[in-house]
Order: sequence, then structure tokens, then C-alpha cells
Amino acid sequence: MIPFRRVFRHLPQPALVLAPSHKLAAANEAALALFGGAGASQDEQFDRVSATLGPWLRADVDSFCESCDEARTYEKEHQGFCQCPHYYRVRLARLESADARRGVIVILTDITERRRALEEIARLAVIVDSSDDAILSICPDGRILSANRAAGRNYGYAPEALRGMSIFVLVPDGLEGEMRYVLEEVVAGKSVSRYETLRRRSCGTVFPVSVTYSPILRDGVVRAISAISRDITPRKRVESELRRSNHSLNRMLEETVKSLSALLEKRDLYTSGHQHKVSRLSCLLAERMGMDAAQIDTVRIAGLLHDMGKVCVPMAILSKPARLSPGELALMRQHPETGYDILRNIPFPWPVGATVLAHHERMDGGGYPRGLAGEDILPEARVLAVADVLEAMSSHRPYRPALGLACAMEEIGNQAGAALDREVCRAARALVDERRISEIRGELTLCP
Repeated sequence: MIPFRRVFRHLPQPALVLAPSHKLAAANEAALALFGGAGASQDEQFDRVSATLGPWLRADVDSFCESCDEARTYEKEHQGFCQCPHYYRVRLARLESADARRGVIVILTDITERRRALEEIARLAVIVDSSDDAILSICPDGRILSANRAAGRNYGYAPEALRGMSIFVLVPDGLEGEMRYVLEEVVAGKSVSRYETLRRRSCGTVFPVSVTYSPILRDGVVRAISAISRDITPRKRVESELRRSNHSLNRMLEETVKSLSALLEKRDLYTSGHQHKVSRLSCLLAERMGMDAAQIDTVRIAGLLHDMGKVCVPMAILSKPARLSPGELALMRQHPETGYDILRNIPFPWPVGATVLAHHERMDGGGYPRGLAGEDILPEARVLAVADVLEAMSSHRPYRPALGLACAMEEIGNQAGAALDREVCRAARALVDERRISEIRGELTLCP
């Protein structure tokens, strides 16, 4: 015969037997441990269990006994067993006694952790469903398992309709291969963050999205894929407007630069074309040295405007067919500062004004207007200095005929590492050797 009392005593769930009078007839070890009766005498144990159990279950047991049910199961919270509230599944069942009176067996199952897990799942579900981002869970084969309300709004389907649909329905024509590649990457355990692509609504409209794909693991295996996407149509619209605005501003800036450069060249016909050639030479040198796009733009604009300060120099000095007097030379040497004063309030995105100010500085400190030396001189200004010397010596001036490219390169070679930056001079020599800088019939010729 099966020892039922022994089985009852060692049940893992708390179990109690109530006599027909609702008096506690038996309690197993788990029940005594739960209600605080372990270690006391049997009478004390039963008293403690009864004192705890009575207020909590009496009404439920009375209702059960008055019913015709053979068994009843329900869930109930209890505050008194420990500091934190616990939840139990309570099962009541009738027991026949020898005198045909019926008692009740009570079995309790602690479902606190399961209940809290379900509550946490419910909270997360609310968060997911209230998110403005479209959130999908996808099978590795591309079938959609779940979708939140934002996904329904974004794609134009009811969330329920999305479930079971293939993700490829939401992918525009021509992007299926991209979607397959992403699925393969995530199934391999990799995440794909903020991936910008296109998606298709139910009406056929294609719109831009930023998507993050993450693997959902169970037992170390990717069972599903999380896809969180955001409609970036407003951002793309703003970016497009900014690009148009930036393009318009750049055109205005370019036209301003051209106008200023043309103003100086119309005033000083003897050096007409000098600024444009210096600008092109500076760009060739900067590219040959591997400077970045911002630096190349700086030398291009600064080259076009480097002599802007000469607008304040009298024409008699600019066109004088003889060497300048010390006073005239001092006045001429003010043109970098004057140019800087003219340009410094123009909101260039590059240090154009500072480059113009320093284009007559020299590496050995013998230049002007501030006598800067070495690394204190902007790299762009060092490029501009070599380009200015090369173009000036190769071209005609009111006080002398053109000296030619060979003479200019000899002077640059002599000044390399002293007055002029060695690396810039080396770049100039390389460009001449490559015949990207050459001389045809006494004119300096530049090849891109």
C-alpha cells in the first residue's frame, strides 16, 4: 500500500487538511515552514498555522463548502508570510471522512516569480506598443512574428495583419538581396545598427527608414530577429533643405570671392591673372601634399583673395616701374593686414582671413607682418607663400621682365627649409618634374 501520509508530508507544495469543522487536521512540512510552525509542538504548530490561515482562507473555504464543486483553483495574494507580497495558486478539494462528513484539502503553489515575470512582460509590451518606432520580431526565414502599433501606422497595415506576413512584402523592388544579406548577418549573431534603407507602405509608397536589427537568442541559438525602425522622412527632408541652402550660400560666397578678386585685378592691370594662378597653384600643391578638402578649399579661396589688401595701396606704387622706396615698401607690406581686416568678417567656413594675413610670413621668422616662424605659420599659408613666389617670379612685373620658371624653381630650391616650407617646395619640384607645372612661350601653364 502506498504510504499516503509520508507522501503528504514530503510534498514540495504547502498542503493542509481541514476537518469538516474547518479545524486544521494536518499540515505537511512545507506548510509548517511557510506559516512559521516548524520546530514547535504539534499543538503550537497547528495554532500558528490556523492563526495565519484562518483570516486568509476562511471565506474562500466557506464559499467552497457551500458550493457543489468537487475542486476549485484560483490565485491569491498573501502579505503575511514574508516581507514582500507573494502570490499563490490555491487548490481546494473535498475529502470524505469515515463518518461521511467532508473535509477540505488545501494545496498552495507559489507563483510569485511567474506572476512577476508576466507583469514585467506586460509592462514591456506596453512600452513596445506605445513606442513611436516600428518594432517587429521576425523569424530567421523573414516571417513576421509580432508588430507594435507604430509598425501598423508606418507600413499601413493593422498590426494583426502584419503577423505572419513576410518581411519582403515591406521591402521595395530591388532591395530583396539587401534584406536577405541582413537576415543572414543577424542569424549569424551580428547586430546591424542604424542601417538606413527604404521600406514600402501598403499603398506602395516608398519611404526612408533607419533600422536596427538584433538577434534574439535562446539557448545560444538565434531564434528570432528584432527590427526597430524609424521613419526618417522628416530628417531627410530637413537634410535636403539644408543641402539646398548650403549650396545657395556657397554659390553666394563663390560669387562674392570672384567679385572681390575681379575688383582687384581691374584696379591693377599689371598683375591681372596673378591671383587666379596663385589659387590654382596652391590647390595643385595642397593636393600633391595630401591635404584634406577643407585645406584645399582654404588655399583656393585665399589664393584668389591674398592680395585684397592692395586695394588700399596707391596705383602709383602698384604700377611703379622701379624699385620701391623704403616708405613705399612699408606701405606695400601693410597689404596682408589690410586684406585680413577686409575679409575677417566674411563668415568663411575655413581660415581664409588668417591664411591671407600670413602668406608673407617665412619659416625663418624673416617675413611680415608679424614675424611668425615655423609651426606658428598655418600650413595653408605656407602653401600660399610658395605659390605666390613661384607665380610672381615666373611672370612680368612693372619693375622687371618675367624671370621664368627655371629661375623661380632655383630660388624656391635655395629657400627650401629656410624661408619656405621644405615639404611645399618638394611638392612644387615634383609638380614641375611631372610637367603639371610648365612654361610655354614665357607663360606659366598649369595642368590639373
